[in-house]
Amino acid sequence: MDLTTVEYEKRGHIAHVRLNRPDKLNAMNQTMHEELGRIWDDFQQAPALRVAILSGNGRCFSAGADLTGGAPTHYRYTGDYPDITRANRVYKPIVSALHSHVVGYGMWIALDADIRIAAPDTSFWLPEPQWGIATIPAAWFPHMMPWAIASELLLLAERVDAKRAYEVGLINKIVPADQLMAEAEKAAERLSSLSPAAVQGMKELMVRGGNLDYAALDQLTEIVQNRVMNSEDRKEGGRAFVEKRQAEWS
Repeated sequence: MDLTTVEYEKRGHIAHVRLNRPDKLNAMNQTMHEELGRIWDDFQQAPALRVAILSGNGRCFSAGADLTGGAPTHYRYTGDYPDITRANRVYKPIVSALHSHVVGYGMWIALDADIRIAAPDTSFWLPEPQWGIATIPAAWFPHMMPWAIASELLLLAERVDAKRAYEVGLINKIVPADQLMAEAEKAAERLSSLSPAAVQGMKELMVRGGNLDYAALDQLTEIVQNRVMNSEDRKEGGRAFVEKRQAEWS
C-alpha cells in the first residue's frame, strides 16, 4: 500500500497505525483522510489482524484539520468519513495512544478508538468556533460523553487536560510518556488474546445499538448473538474451558 501521510505496520495480530506528518503536527489533509480510510478497510478485511494501535509520530498526536489553505469558497456537507471506523463498519477493536495536542478532527479519530491511553501532557481541544467552523462531530460527541462535557468542548472551546479527561471518562488511563506505547501494546495483546468473534460481535452491538430503541436493539442483539454463539470461537471456548487450557481462536 502506497502511503505518504500515515504509517501502517502489521505485527502478528496487531496493526500499528501512525499519523505521519510530524512537520505539520500531524494536521489532517485530504490525503491523510483517504489513506486512513484505505488502512481501516484493509485492517477490517485482513483475517490475521485482530486489533489496531493508533498513534501519532512527532511532537503531538494531531493538531486537527489542516487549515493552511484558508476557508473554502464553497462548502457542502457530504457525510463521507473514510477515516471514522464506526461510520464504516469496522468492528475490530482499536487502541489509541495519545500525547500532547489532540485537536479538532484529530480528537474525533482519537475518540473513535475503543481503548484510549494518554500521556500526562495530553490535552483535548475543539477550537473550531474561534474560526467560524461548526465541527462535524458535534452531533456525535453527546453520545460519546456527558452533555456538559460535550458542551464545554464544543460550545466553550475549552481545553480539557488529561486528568480531567480521565475523570469524565474520555480516556481509560494516564501513563508516563515513556510507557505510553508499552501500555497500548499491552492492551492490544490482551484484546488479541480474546475471541475475535465475541469481541467484534460486542463492538458491533455497541456501535450499531447506540441510537436504537428497545425493539430495534432486541432485533440486532438476536442477529449478532446467534452469529457469535454458534461460531467456531464459541465451540473452541467451551472445549478450552472444559479441558482447562488456553483457547486457540480461528
